[in-house]
Amino acid sequence: MRLFFAKTWRNIKIRWEKYPSLRYFFYFFSSFLILWGIFSINMIPGQFRPKVGERSPQDYLAPSRMEVVDRLATEEARQKAEYSIPFIYSINPSKFLTAKRQIQKFFNDINQVGSQNIPIDRKINILRRVMPFPISENTFLTLLSASRDARQAIEMESLDILRKVMDKGVKTNDIPVARIEIERMAKSVPEPGSYVEAITELAQEALKPNDFPDFASMDARRAQIEEYYREHPIMREISRGTPIVAKGEIITQDKLDILRQAGYVSTTAGKLSAIGFAILSLFFLGIITFYLVHFHKDILKAEKQLFLFQAIFLITALISKFAVVVSGFLAPVAMASVLICLLYDSALSLMATLVLSLIVGLLTNQVQALIVAFVGGCVAIFGASRSSNRFHLFSTSFVVMLANVAAILSFALLESESPFYSPIFGYNAFFGAINGLLSVSVAALVLPLLEYFSETATHFRLLELANPNEPLLRHLLVEAPGTYHHSILVANLAENAAHAVNANPLLVRVGAYYHDIGKIRRPYFFIENQIGGENPHDKLNPYLSTLIVTSHTKDGLEMAKAHRLPKEVQDIIVQHHGTRPVNYFYHQAVMKDGIENVNKDDFRHEGPKPQSKEAAILMLSDAVEAATRALQKPTASKIDQTVRHVIREIMLDGQLDESNLSFKELNILIETFIRLLTGMYHHRIEYPDMSKLSPMGSKTGTSKGKVFQFGN
Repeated sequence: MRLFFAKTWRNIKIRWEKYPSLRYFFYFFSSFLILWGIFSINMIPGQFRPKVGERSPQDYLAPSRMEVVDRLATEEARQKAEYSIPFIYSINPSKFLTAKRQIQKFFNDINQVGSQNIPIDRKINILRRVMPFPISENTFLTLLSASRDARQAIEMESLDILRKVMDKGVKTNDIPVARIEIERMAKSVPEPGSYVEAITELAQEALKPNDFPDFASMDARRAQIEEYYREHPIMREISRGTPIVAKGEIITQDKLDILRQAGYVSTTAGKLSAIGFAILSLFFLGIITFYLVHFHKDILKAEKQLFLFQAIFLITALISKFAVVVSGFLAPVAMASVLICLLYDSALSLMATLVLSLIVGLLTNQVQALIVAFVGGCVAIFGASRSSNRFHLFSTSFVVMLANVAAILSFALLESESPFYSPIFGYNAFFGAINGLLSVSVAALVLPLLEYFSETATHFRLLELANPNEPLLRHLLVEAPGTYHHSILVANLAENAAHAVNANPLLVRVGAYYHDIGKIRRPYFFIENQIGGENPHDKLNPYLSTLIVTSHTKDGLEMAKAHRLPKEVQDIIVQHHGTRPVNYFYHQAVMKDGIENVNKDDFRHEGPKPQSKEAAILMLSDAVEAATRALQKPTASKIDQTVRHVIREIMLDGQLDESNLSFKELNILIETFIRLLTGMYHHRIEYPDMSKLSPMGSKTGTSKGKVFQFGN
């Protein structure tokens, strides 16, 4: 059984290393499950599933300060608003039109009947049968005896008075008052008394109520009030630790809503919510994956870097899940922002900050918490990227604290005219400040451990490695002083060159300090450490000498790994010679065995070739510095020719093919090297023998009382 498990584990490791897609799937799927679990932690089967009317199985306390809907106060306010709705009346214009048509028809009938040659009593009887409202006999007699023009005037005055009264609106109970108003208005008509009485009676009898209750408008107003209080309910505050429902207490709908808001109640649509959370998890991880695939393939290729990024992202999300129970402004997004910014870069950190802020917004269901988390994270990125040492990084925590409080204050000002007197603002500002201080401080404390684990070249780690008192550099100085001096010269040269082409000058400098640490194991096999002594290579054949010389990159890599130097520095150590041949020993072998019997590839370094701009710069700096130092009497023209010759050979040998250097940058590097090396290896004045200028051998020569001084 033990053999079976060992074989299975070995097969898994082989496939793990052979198929990168398998690793990518594992990391994505595991991240998906963890993030989905963070979202779905309140949907575990067996969670509290109460119903209205049931008794609570235990005491449930508010896990944090909560704002909940006060249903009773909201309902009372709604009812009060509905009772205050005035009784709305609406004038029906059709009622006047009906009365108008009746009066017009009446006068048409009078005109027709009045023109007939029949007794007046019969005319009145005919008119009574077709009249829509009762008219007195005197009015009939007045109208029948009047001329056609007079009847038309009476008709117009009646309609005008009726219109004026009904335009004001006549309710059913207002008919008597309206009739009096008609009588008053008719008296002002400049007509004979009998005509005024006829106008009054016609208008009064044709009068109809036209102002009725508008139930549709009142219902619409009532619906508006209901919608307002549904969208803007009255809220009440529940302090942390306040009992929501006691054990054995009957659960009301109000209590059930508060329990659900506090997270004690599982969702009523568990399966659908689980699917929704799964889609959101895939969406968030998809954003990060898309960014890594298109802009950070180096992280995908480095398993340790990918694991570290996954751990920082998911641990921050998990801490946020529990932190928001206390306050939505306590999610430590800024912690991840700082760590990812320093361990990777600010662009990736900004992307991770955005996604984590969205997660916080989803966990809290608060836009304020989302924006505060994003603002704090962005400020943390800005501060971390500009910190020159670890102390400055700690000071960034105060800046993030102020940014969080300012963001919280901005929301408080939008919601209240006097936020400083609000306990809610003080509560939120306190946790926002604590978040800013703790997030960045914890990141600063954890950063050295992550640097050591991931072997990442952060700005702070590189500054520490550049300290001459580092044990490895001290060892190099003691065991191989010539190599140490050479490394210092190469570092100065490479750093200036890196500045010229916008590479990472600090990484190049540190890489130069450590690029030859492998020579510590056999220092006297390298010419710079042979101070007037015997050259051990004189007793070795060229092949063995080549093996010894080229092994210093491999030895250096082993020492770098043993001392946990950053991966970028390790790459520079192993790549700074690329696959270049050791021409000196190759030439010796050719002179000894003949060119046809010597394979040049046997004299090459193992490589690989430089994979980055920084490694390529160090290769060129190392080569041109060594070549220039070997010149007997360096002049500006000799240095120019040597630099161009060395770099041309390196380029034609294909050593720069896998780096990111462009031809334009290569020309800039050549000019930079020539300028710096000319200053470093300029011709110096030979000091004279001072004894020849003074008979005593101890006095300096003088001229007119001035001392001869010989400078550099």
